Amino acid sequence: MTAARHRGGGASDGRPRTNPHAEWITREEFEHLVKDFYGTRTVMFDKAMAEVVLGYNTGNRRVTRRKLEALSRQMSSGEFENTGEPIILSAEGVLNNGQHRLLAVVEADAVVDMDVRFGIPRRAFTKTDTGAPRTGGDVLTIKGTAHGGQVASAVRLLILYRRGLPDSIRDFVSNDEVARAFDRWKDIADVVQQVQGFSFPKSVRSTLLYAAAYLASRSQGKAKLPQWLYTLATGLDAGRDNPAYQLRERLLRGIEAPIGTREGLLERFALMIKAWNLYVAGKTVSMREFRWKASGKGAEPFPQVEGARLGAYEGAG
Repeated sequence: MTAARHRGGGASDGRPRTNPHAEWITREEFEHLVKDFYGTRTVMFDKAMAEVVLGYNTGNRRVTRRKLEALSRQMSSGEFENTGEPIILSAEGVLNNGQHRLLAVVEADAVVDMDVRFGIPRRAFTKTDTGAPRTGGDVLTIKGTAHGGQVASAVRLLILYRRGLPDSIRDFVSNDEVARAFDRWKDIADVVQQVQGFSFPKSVRSTLLYAAAYLASRSQGKAKLPQWLYTLATGLDAGRDNPAYQLRERLLRGIEAPIGTREGLLERFALMIKAWNLYVAGKTVSMREFRWKASGKGAEPFPQVEGARLGAYEGAG
């Protein structure tokens, strides 16, 4: 079982506490609150208590596995925090909100404190969580980062790259993890600004390019990045077998996998990395040879930017 302890130690009965204002309550006490209380209490949850509350989960949306896994990782690593967003129990005895957090407590066998709101009508369920969700870009913009949306999207892709593409492509990445990774990789904002200094065709500029350029900026060949970007943007000052020129042509003409799919994203990102590795090594490549496939005949592992290192950030797996 995992549990973060506050500096005051445990409760009088020896159970761990993360918040001196949180309380341990029994099943019977919780049932009484559901029936008769209107207001909010801060409650300590362990696996047993979470299972009690999940017993009220008789009418909720489908569980999102990626969200559940992300919350479970946060709880297992001690990164989860009570944000003040409550678990909501309706006056009719039905869980209106909070199933993913409760399921994560069970899955991680964790001990956390969460606010619980009692007495809200069940009919309010249809209006719960219907506002526009805060994005990773919103989080970075609030932190004062220029081009927060582009930076956040690139950071999210780099997290998946660090976890191991192509297998990680379907993984959930929380806004909190994006913020923590950005705190470790702050210089990505400078790289995004550098990329935006060029006028790229629409089919070339993308989140993938920001991420690839950042990886390139952390490799031994980083001095060649400006010229690589220039060739990719303009197609000038390069022979037809120049890897940057070939990448530009491939992106302009279209790739094999459909655009807008995960397969298309992986193929384009892999081609960018291959083009960079070839370019730094001073090698040439023909259009016939410039390919990447994840499966089938001629399948290859996902390429890595040679010499690039992404520093570990707090809570990274």
